[in-house]
Amino acid sequence: MRQLDELEGVRRLRSGVLLLILVPLLLFIFAVAAAATMFVVVTPLYHVYHVTVVTSGHIFTQAGGYLGSSLAAVGIAILVAALALVSLVLIVMAFGRLRGGFSLLSAAGRGSSIGVTGTWLVIIAIIIALLGVALLMFGGFIATWIAFVLAAVGFILIGVGLFEVGSSYRNSLLEAGGILVAIPLLITSFIGLILSYVALGDIERELQAKASQAGAQQATTTS
Repeated sequence: MRQLDELEGVRRLRSGVLLLILVPLLLFIFAVAAAATMFVVVTPLYHVYHVTVVTSGHIFTQAGGYLGSSLAAVGIAILVAALALVSLVLIVMAFGRLRGGFSLLSAAGRGSSIGVTGTWLVIIAIIIALLGVALLMFGGFIATWIAFVLAAVGFILIGVGLFEVGSSYRNSLLEAGGILVAIPLLITSFIGLILSYVALGDIERELQAKASQAGAQQATTTS
């Protein structure tokens, strides 16, 4: 039973890490697409219409003006809003999976509950950040900074939690990934998540093999 809990815990942890990897990639892709679209929209497009009229020996020429695209701007706003909503849902799912994985592994004696604490801090930070966006102005600024500090501390604790799980399974790759996640820099945390995902995959396969072997032995004994 404990082995199955470990396997489920590793699976949840790995799926949560995967979501945290995909969200920034998704945001980057859409940010580039939105920036490119905005560039096309705001670039002045001139259509010059030459109308030549000869009156008393004078030539008059009329030129067209700037053509803006308000529909494109509205489309971009809708796209950004949809992206923000999807990203928020994925982020909540990611930390929910991480919390569940750390909880199961902690109960199985694989690391402490520090990872669970870290995930809760990040979830609280997300809630405060949303309130900050709603408040705007001065109160929103304070809320944003509080959310940033909580999220930074939360990620440090999540990194420590990953390190402890890696140490428990004697997986040096997961230990390295946890250390990088705990460093409060975007690039190091992202690399750490990738390393952690790969390492958790190795641990998952090992646990799956042990579970299958135990199941086969139990079937042989009962028969």
